[in-house]
Amino acid sequence: MLDDLRHTWQSLLRHPGHALLSLLTLSCGLGFAIYAAGVYFSFTAGDLPFPEPERLVAIEASRDGERSQAKSVHYLDLLEYQRQTPSLEGLLPLQTGIATLGGHKQYPANFQVAHIPAEIWPWLGAAARPQLGRALQASDSQPGAAPVAVIGAELWRRFLGADPSIVGSRLKINGVDTEIVGVLPGALRFPMTQELWLPFRPPAGPLTRGQSYSMGTPQHVLALGRLKPGASREQATNELNLSAQRLAQDFPASNRRVGALALPYAAWGMPDVEMIYLGLAGAGALLLALVCLNTANLLLARANERRQELAVRAALGAPRGRLVMQMLIETWLLCLVAAALGVFFSAWALEATQQAVAATADGRLPFWIHFAMRPQAALVGLGLSLLTALATGLLPAWRASAVDLNAVLRDGRGGQGRASGRFARALVWLQIALSSLLLLASGLQTYVVHQRLTAGTGARMEGVLTARLTPRQAEYAGNSDAARAAREGLWNRLEARLAEAAASAGARLALSTSLPGGGMIDTDEILPEGMTVQENHYPLGGNYRINAGFFQAMEVKLLAGREFGPQDRVDSLKVAVVNQNFAQQHWPGQDPLGKRFAIVEGDAQKRIGAWITVVGVTPHVLQGIGRERGLRAANFYLPISQHAPGDMGIALVGVPDNTASRELLARAVAQTDPGLALEQVFSAEERQRIAHGGEDVMAAMSLILGLLTLGLASSGIYGVTSRAVQLRSQEIGVRRAVGANDAQLMRMLLGQALRLLALALPLGLLGGALALAGELGSSLPLGLGVTAVALLITGLVLFSTWLPARRALRQSPTAALNSP
Repeated sequence: MLDDLRHTWQSLLRHPGHALLSLLTLSCGLGFAIYAAGVYFSFTAGDLPFPEPERLVAIEASRDGERSQAKSVHYLDLLEYQRQTPSLEGLLPLQTGIATLGGHKQYPANFQVAHIPAEIWPWLGAAARPQLGRALQASDSQPGAAPVAVIGAELWRRFLGADPSIVGSRLKINGVDTEIVGVLPGALRFPMTQELWLPFRPPAGPLTRGQSYSMGTPQHVLALGRLKPGASREQATNELNLSAQRLAQDFPASNRRVGALALPYAAWGMPDVEMIYLGLAGAGALLLALVCLNTANLLLARANERRQELAVRAALGAPRGRLVMQMLIETWLLCLVAAALGVFFSAWALEATQQAVAATADGRLPFWIHFAMRPQAALVGLGLSLLTALATGLLPAWRASAVDLNAVLRDGRGGQGRASGRFARALVWLQIALSSLLLLASGLQTYVVHQRLTAGTGARMEGVLTARLTPRQAEYAGNSDAARAAREGLWNRLEARLAEAAASAGARLALSTSLPGGGMIDTDEILPEGMTVQENHYPLGGNYRINAGFFQAMEVKLLAGREFGPQDRVDSLKVAVVNQNFAQQHWPGQDPLGKRFAIVEGDAQKRIGAWITVVGVTPHVLQGIGRERGLRAANFYLPISQHAPGDMGIALVGVPDNTASRELLARAVAQTDPGLALEQVFSAEERQRIAHGGEDVMAAMSLILGLLTLGLASSGIYGVTSRAVQLRSQEIGVRRAVGANDAQLMRMLLGQALRLLALALPLGLLGGALALAGELGSSLPLGLGVTAVALLITGLVLFSTWLPARRALRQSPTAALNSP
């Protein structure tokens, strides 16, 4: 064994060019695969500081067997699950949200809050041991108990200046005077990103499942369970589903489509992460397959050069298995070094990913997730290096060791021409198909993400400071007449104060329930006047409430009609401005001004609301992010003065995002109501970037994947195609000897390359197109991408055929006949 290792090392040193090229090729594929494994384990094997974290399970409701969202278990269903799931030691409800803290020396601020029962604390172990004071107790959740709260150490330091007398002091939380009874370690953000904890109380009001499927309502909760020792998640899921089936029989209207899942804690609240896994795993597998093809071709060429050496060793008595093993050791050494390099560069890439995601996550990344190299990912790299060594080295080693000893010793070749030719053509076919698939998929993905990030919103985004305001005090909550009147008064006072602040800074004010580019998409069922609907299937429209002068402030020029003004009062004609999509969808070819529509209210029992008259038409302004739904949405805008919302987006147009501008905004809000706190204070451009949830990271990854594919495809296609031509040197010599001229031979070789291209290229392009066809808004990018990749691959194949053919044709027939 040591002799084989020493001989292998010496062989690699004698051919450093071959070794470095193979090492570079393998490092690209293995490095990307290790990076993908690092991302996977950063999500699934996160740094959970709890005792026996594998016993903690997140319970989520499923819809038709698919995951839905974290806050999906109805409280009444949870009570049934508690009774019918014996594999769980406990099953507890909790709620999450945002709370406004005030009553201190600075402006109020919003923090992520969790309402939790005291029985959860023992499950969290030392990670939840208070630094100061105590944790929440069961008595804190009893009716009539005094309001208390526990805060995180980071909140304590950042917002309260690490006040040593904080325990026992009182703060306003959502307008309620609350005693702070404890401070928890700063590293704990249980259950996900929270740093403020209040006692859990069951949902208020009469509990009812309703008459239709729903989730995310005030009566739905998050649910955390703990498995009994020896129990499994599969067992818990089966028990939960049996209970869900019984509930579906008893309450078909609300529970017919509802199931339940017991998930690992690290999967809590992240239903879309599986798509990231699959995307990275698919890209890594295809890139590694491309690398294997390139490396196999390099090893075949190297094995071809060593046939005489192998023949001599075979003549001296070396068994074929020994020859194969030695060549596999050489491949495995290359793969092992490449895996080590891949681990190094993947660790750097994961750290860069952590920084990029942290910059765009806006505190929304669960506390246990940190992108870093983990032992599991390194082990995956080691395993992949072994598999890659077998995939790339076994066949070349086996073929090279199967030599005709007499033929090789006689003329240096070995008579494998026909079989080698077939194998070379198969390599060319696979190389073309994989290269075109990866190039098209990575190129289109880069284009799609770039378009989302750079797409205009139709409104001004430069020099705009934005924020969001949600009043959480009890006086503003609910749908009572008093609460609606309080909200109307609040928005009137706020608009007046903000208008004064904007005027003092030479800016303009825009208010909207969802600001352009990155806001939420809010839809309602509508009924255009004169439309007949079937089975209550009403069309949807995006519903946004704005202030008078909104479009002028955001520099959006109306196509027809007018903006809202002081004449649009709560007791006057109900009016709306619609976008161009809305007008074309419901009144094609007609003047929409003066047309009417109504909002359909209610769920089970639908009723038609008041008629609303269209007074203006605006070009399309992007609400939400630039996906297909946002780009094609039919939106309508209502005046705040007639429809007071529950929360509001604020934009000061014409001011920079700096300390002075933020202070101006915060002071105006404090003058309106000292208990209110702004949140999501960003420039409009930063807000749009954050709303895309790290898609700039995905764009960078797609671009890197595309560049890697381009480099590997170029070298790989040239390598396998030119080698296929080189293997035909003797055939070319024979044809020239019997009278074929150079032009005929060149046409023959290029024609055969084009026929092979015609078989492989459509397959790869079809795979790449199917992978991303649903993400493209039109067929133009797909057509351009297919054309560009087809031209590139065709050019590579023709060049890779022409250059070695030209060299072969320059040889004399005698030299070609004697070529190896």
